[in-house]
Amino acid sequence: MALRSARHLTSVYLVRERSVLLLYRRGSRAIADSWVGIGGHLEAGELTNPTAAALRELEEEIGVTADHLTGLALRYVAVRDTGDEVRTTYYFTADLRPTAPVPTECTEGDLRWFELTTDPTALDMPPTARIAFAHWLTTGRHDTALRFITVNATGDETGPT
Repeated sequence: MALRSARHLTSVYLVRERSVLLLYRRGSRAIADSWVGIGGHLEAGELTNPTAAALRELEEEIGVTADHLTGLALRYVAVRDTGDEVRTTYYFTADLRPTAPVPTECTEGDLRWFELTTDPTALDMPPTARIAFAHWLTTGRHDTALRFITVNATGDETGPT
């Protein structure tokens, strides 16, 4: 087996008034243009604290700070083998406080609020984002469990478990 590099990422599904904010990320070097949560790469000092990375990315990308949030929680940990690298993504959810400013712009792409009844299969999403988002919409948002997802180099999926 060939050696693979590693990439660690965060993604936050931000909820407000029965809608969830997604980003149509454009021009990423890691994924094709697609719908994702708000997030990005962990920096070297954040490898043991993905929550800090998620908060940093929220502030950098859409201007949302920790005091704008309630209920920030790690909900899914996904590991995907692309064949060239192993990607670990930490998926969080959080509620935007009613008094917080509503994000409208992001330098990484286009923001859009989707109803919680959205059919996730209609959205172009990376594999683990699609799995996490679909599960969260139907099941995960109704509890507080932490779940795990794997996708191997041939595309076989396991989870959420």
